[in-house]
Amino acid sequence: MNLTDDQLLANPNKFPINILEQNIHNLNKKILLATQKLTVEFCIKYILDMDMDNGSEDSYIYDVDYILDFQKHLTRQEFKELLTLEQV
Repeated sequence: MNLTDDQLLANPNKFPINILEQNIHNLNKKILLATQKLTVEFCIKYILDMDMDNGSEDSYIYDVDYILDFQKHLTRQEFKELLTLEQV
């Protein structure tokens, strides 16, 4: 299944994480955040941008606070725990 941003907009919270992962390169991060219920793992892997110096004009946007604004079911503690584990 090839997802588009328009499909995400028309179907909020419909698509499972595995389908979103398969289509991640075709989808806009902002639309994903605003329309789909995501996991902390998904957000860390595909949306969170910890490298502020990578040259991306959006790198300053995709921090934990920005993600939490859209994904109200997630917590800062969940991010902290997973990010700590990944750094070990």
